[in-house]
Amino acid sequence: MTLIEQLKTTPDPRGKRGKRHPLWLLLFVSLLGSLCGYWGYRPLAKFCKKHRKTFLKLLTLDSVQVILPSYSTFRRIFQLVNAQDWVDAFNVWAIGHAPEFAGKLWSIDGKSIRCTSVGGNTSDQDFAMLVSVYGQKAGVVQMELMYNAKINEVAVAQRLIKRVTGNANLAKSLPGGFSLDALHSRTETLSLLASRHRHYIVGLKRNQKNLYQQAERLTFTTVPLSEATHVEQKHGRQTRRTVRVYAAPELPKRWDSSSITRIISVTREGTRKGKPFSHEHFYLSNWDLDASNFLEEIRQHWQIENGLHWVKDVTLKEDYPPLRGGYAPINWAVFNSFLITLIRRLGCRTIPDGIRELTNQVEDVFRLLT
Repeated sequence: MTLIEQLKTTPDPRGKRGKRHPLWLLLFVSLLGSLCGYWGYRPLAKFCKKHRKTFLKLLTLDSVQVILPSYSTFRRIFQLVNAQDWVDAFNVWAIGHAPEFAGKLWSIDGKSIRCTSVGGNTSDQDFAMLVSVYGQKAGVVQMELMYNAKINEVAVAQRLIKRVTGNANLAKSLPGGFSLDALHSRTETLSLLASRHRHYIVGLKRNQKNLYQQAERLTFTTVPLSEATHVEQKHGRQTRRTVRVYAAPELPKRWDSSSITRIISVTREGTRKGKPFSHEHFYLSNWDLDASNFLEEIRQHWQIENGLHWVKDVTLKEDYPPLRGGYAPINWAVFNSFLITLIRRLGCRTIPDGIRELTNQVEDVFRLLT
């Protein structure tokens, strides 16, 4: 199924009267215009006026019959169309355009959209979150929308693992392994990855008390299989990372199906703003790599923070968008994922470079979407 075919299945939330434009056309044109640099409701109306002949020709539509939508039409659509429908559309497009260059590692993590938070810091707190499978070159491969009050991120991550490892079209681009943060250091998640014959690197939390203590004892009682150090000076901070790899000891029986073969210790120390700091973190893995390779892969996990979440927060201002109301903040967040994914796959040096490269390139963006 193509992106346009998926958009045609989107339920129309508008009333029966006053429908001057097919919903799928409004949805597709809003995505096409946004990726061409017309970010906002009035800019989208301007895009329709400026590039009307081009996109109607590409869609093989009659330019006489199609009426130009106004900015208020776009605003209403963004507020009314269920965000889950846009997530489904993105996933269909991403599967149909599975990258041929996957890279060595895909990261799985969730990012909340702060402006959707309700309930304050109470037990009733709820907010929307997009959980993504991400690679630095592939961009977002698949995503799921979740609401904090209804489901746990761990369960959503497991669904994503099943989807990306079970889809035939994505199978050709599956990377060497997956990385997840310490929230996912659970037997169910690791066993799932092992059963799908996938390597993983997963952080270990202190609340896994017995396992964490076993990992700490290794650093005092066992000679590491390999060790590597990396020193960097960046942004006024000097950091020394030391990675030590240990063979996993005999673990409690409940971890048997997880196939853990390595426990990795990472010590980060240095100076930040003239003050010394030192932290130690542990990771679990079924990947038999040496310390220098683990050092590279563990640092690669932060690609989802630096290459996706940070860009959405700082460059695209996703947490506090000016365009609000209804589903609008989440729908714009999905558009951000489209934008970042296209830019990553084009190989642009930075996101602003990519935005400039896509601006007003209607035919090129249309080809990338279809």
